[in-house]
Amino acid sequence: MFADTVIEQMRELGYIARVVSIEHIKGIGDELNALDDRKVLDADLLSILRNFYICDYSNVPFDVKSVIVTASQCRIGKAFFNYRGKKIPVTIPPTYVEYKSDPAKIEKCLQKILAAENYHAQIAYRLPGKIIAAKCGLSLYGKNNICYVTGMGSFVLLSTYYSDLPCEDGNWGEARMMECCEACDACMNSCPTGAISSQSFLIKAERCITYHNEFSNTPDFPEWISPSAHNSIVGCMHCQTCCPANRNYLNRIVGLEEFSEDETERILQGTDKSGLSGETVEKLERLNLMVYYDKLARNIRVLLEPVKQ
Repeated sequence: MFADTVIEQMRELGYIARVVSIEHIKGIGDELNALDDRKVLDADLLSILRNFYICDYSNVPFDVKSVIVTASQCRIGKAFFNYRGKKIPVTIPPTYVEYKSDPAKIEKCLQKILAAENYHAQIAYRLPGKIIAAKCGLSLYGKNNICYVTGMGSFVLLSTYYSDLPCEDGNWGEARMMECCEACDACMNSCPTGAISSQSFLIKAERCITYHNEFSNTPDFPEWISPSAHNSIVGCMHCQTCCPANRNYLNRIVGLEEFSEDETERILQGTDKSGLSGETVEKLERLNLMVYYDKLARNIRVLLEPVKQ
């Protein structure tokens, strides 16, 4: 089948891909309903997921028959903030910077490959890539509820695309956890908030630092999160840097933008977006951080200011 050719040509370009029947994707909503029935996710987080993940291809200009899910390698990013006379490196976890740019590049690759047989592809931003990748066998879960791909670890962006490419229905099943997780508690022991369970790869999301620095709009973090636990502008790296499955990828670090003392101060003051210089906005856009701008003052301050003992 041509789907196999697409997968092979994507592999040659450095991407891992799978093709899934659209009929399977239509049932993704049932996955979220099951989580609700089992009461394993915080109600607020479940509401966020339901509002974000939507399978709607009514405006796609071709007859959608499948979804192509891809895995692309990402790196740990370092942004630099000049603050009180010091240049301080701050971590941006893998996937945040690449979230918008990589899918667009991959879409062009897919379109070029598919055009050979008059097929098409279009980015599907609002499909749950983690669930799709896990159920089609592209990835495995860790205890930390993060997906791992062979040869990439968890430093991987999972992207989805609607396509009119026909495919077989066989590659679909239950999500599985990595076998190496069974006898390993590294992520559980490393998590400072106790969000990770030994019983399931579904974490206590309301305890996860990522939930609080990415979705919560409160002016301050909850008191039960130690200031020393924070480690990234958004997201969290505790359970990824300690993971044996990531051992070979921890040196994949890239230096990114640098912010001057004035730029840093304006961000920490919560200056309205319109009051930022064009250069500052461009830097934040390149880091894909403007979408989190209303949280940046809180998130960055806790990383720059010394922890009071």
